[in-house]
Amino acid sequence: MAIGPADLRETAPAGIARQAQVWLRACRLQFMPQGVLPVALGSAVAWFEQRSFDLVFFALALVGAACVQVALTMLNDALDYVYGTDRRGTGSKNPYSGGSGVLADGLLQSRAVLTTVAGLYGLAAVIGAFLTLRVGAGVFLMAVIGLFLSVFYSVKPLQLAYRGAGELAMFIGYGPTISLGAAYVQTGHFSLIAGLAGLVPGMLMVAMILVNEIPDYREDLRADKRNLTVRLGPARSSWLFAVSLSLVFAGVAGGVAAGAFPIGAALALAALPLALNAVSVARRHYLSPRQMAPANRAMVFTYSTTMALFVIGFWLGSLA
Repeated sequence: MAIGPADLRETAPAGIARQAQVWLRACRLQFMPQGVLPVALGSAVAWFEQRSFDLVFFALALVGAACVQVALTMLNDALDYVYGTDRRGTGSKNPYSGGSGVLADGLLQSRAVLTTVAGLYGLAAVIGAFLTLRVGAGVFLMAVIGLFLSVFYSVKPLQLAYRGAGELAMFIGYGPTISLGAAYVQTGHFSLIAGLAGLVPGMLMVAMILVNEIPDYREDLRADKRNLTVRLGPARSSWLFAVSLSLVFAGVAGGVAAGAFPIGAALALAALPLALNAVSVARRHYLSPRQMAPANRAMVFTYSTTMALFVIGFWLGSLA
């Protein structure tokens, strides 16, 4: 049967919608909180300490961080595919680990993904340059550190994720670097409290990486991706995951007890049951990638809930 113009008009929107779904899948938006909530935290600290908050600067910092988060995710996915680390289709793996699968499933080409990555980093760089000119050189310093860690997490010759240093890089990059930078954007000064508060998202990020590495252990081992889970083994890594989460909540409690954080920051401790659930599943099922999925899902909720409550705690602290 011939296809006429009316048929093309009917099928084009469906094709565009499918492509949009593929690109959204490639962005892995379920991990967006890791990029933007530390910005909210640094901004909340700036208001708590100095009652300083610029909505436009906050929005720009949020967009820049979101761009870097998506770019890092897509870059890591693309290079893992190119290096042969992740070639499995999504039907055979844990949906929370091993990348989006859009390349392995043949839905996108690596060149298109890498072009998009370059555009996102470019936009983040423009935002960083603007904020540097308007606020100060501290923005440039934090942006350079963040960009370096983000790119060389996967890119040769450093390939930090392949050399057992990726977890530390993400601790620094997604913890104090973002929180310090976000607070600096609002005040023009570096803040000790923002740096200390940034240890919380940093350690949460380490826990997130560890629990996502466990289901990928066999593939990473075959590809010689020598992250901490490959070096320690899944059993020890599941214990390290538990320790990482313990340090998160101990840090919150210690910061409140020491007077570094407002009392309201203790709200973050309400996320402890979610963390315990994630640890319980990880300890039971670290040898089964598919059965690890509930632990990965619980960690996503643990991160978002802990950080949201921690941020709210600082905002409430400004009312005291």
